[in-house]
Amino acid sequence: MKFGFHGKRYLAAILGAALFLSGPACGISHAAETDAAAQKMPYGAEDTPVVIVIDPGHGGENLGAEYEDYTEKDMTLAVAEAMKEELEKYEGVTVYLTRTGDEDLSLDERCAYAESVDADFLFCLHFNMSEQHTLFGAECWVSAFGENYSKGYGFASIEIGMLQEMGLFSRGIKTRLNDKGTDYYGILRHSVERSVPCVLIEHCHLDQAHDQPFYDHDEKLRAFGILDATAAAKYFGLRSETLGVDYSGWLKEEVAVPTTAVSPDRSEPDVCIIDVTEQNTENGEITVELSAADYDSGMLYYTYSYDNGAHFSELQPWPDASSDTIRFVMQVPPRVLPQIVVNAYNGYDLYTASNMVSLPSMDYKTEEELAAMEAVESLSGDVADGETFLPDGGATVQDGITVHDVTAETAGEPADGQPSLTGFLTVSLLCVLLLAAMVLSLTLILGGRKRRRRRRKKSVRRGRQDFDR
Repeated sequence: MKFGFHGKRYLAAILGAALFLSGPACGISHAAETDAAAQKMPYGAEDTPVVIVIDPGHGGENLGAEYEDYTEKDMTLAVAEAMKEELEKYEGVTVYLTRTGDEDLSLDERCAYAESVDADFLFCLHFNMSEQHTLFGAECWVSAFGENYSKGYGFASIEIGMLQEMGLFSRGIKTRLNDKGTDYYGILRHSVERSVPCVLIEHCHLDQAHDQPFYDHDEKLRAFGILDATAAAKYFGLRSETLGVDYSGWLKEEVAVPTTAVSPDRSEPDVCIIDVTEQNTENGEITVELSAADYDSGMLYYTYSYDNGAHFSELQPWPDASSDTIRFVMQVPPRVLPQIVVNAYNGYDLYTASNMVSLPSMDYKTEEELAAMEAVESLSGDVADGETFLPDGGATVQDGITVHDVTAETAGEPADGQPSLTGFLTVSLLCVLLLAAMVLSLTLILGGRKRRRRRRKKSVRRGRQDFDR
């Protein structure tokens, strides 16, 4: 016999009453049975539904991040609306938005609203940017304290896993403290004060080419909202006849409630060592083995340099969070003495520099240089075969080079009003011969003058001798 959702509630009530009446005889207390049932019962299965408040970050004069044609306050509202619409397809859930238009609300007002509707969770939606425009990926920020940390981390682990499945790079689940030792982010701090679990979701970075394909269309913002709603449904164990899904048996990560603040990682990675395993002198490729580890927050990125740290590559994602050792191939320009250095970054964007490995210079030719050499060789062959290179009109193209076919009768003559190479060489030779003739003539003239001067001097000396006599 099948029971509908409400029928199951009535059946559970009847069974509960029976257990209550028979409890003393069976040696089972009513309180113990109620506690056991509460532990197994999914959210939304009671008469009181799960209450979720979605907070679209920023609003009004608070624009949030701005990049190219994108403004964060508009994007977060679009995601929030899609999240609300998707969540309302589940049974046993009530959903609210902190703002439905372009309102500017304080962080405390947002948390106060969540408290006023007795929210079971507050989801704060954002998009990210970095100061140097180098970072990319998604991350979740949670409170560092007590149940707020435990519940926040439990949801964030589902959210981050789904964002990774979407294709985004995971920057992790993090805490951050201010100078007073409380949560750095106001939305988390005020939610703790009002005992409302909260997670701040940074979906991706607007200023990075890695992330732009995930948000550059309205449908992609809607996809974020649906993903956020599904993560919440999994966390609360919701089910939906409309969507045909049932997450009541979903096994979420159990996170212990910390007794002290879960502090962020403030130290650089513990280890960063490199070794060159291969050097290809024909194309400039160098294979590097990198071993790096951070025992607090794990590895996140790496970047490399071939000139001892004067210049570094863009950040590269750490490919395998479960491995401390990776290999990658880097390109070194020709006629450079490679001095390899790598920076390895942990989950809080702090880095440790590796040892430096110096290698012999690789005097190879680039693809552009090889192409230029092939072009020159091809041109030389064409000229030897009686073909003439022309830069423009009336030409044919052979092997990517523009040429004219000339015969023995037209070789050395102008074609289409342009001088041929043979003609140019002939004129150049004539100019050289003429210059040589001029130099020879000048030499002969100067030599004749010198001889006449010498004859005059001899004649004068003879005249003086005759006079003295």
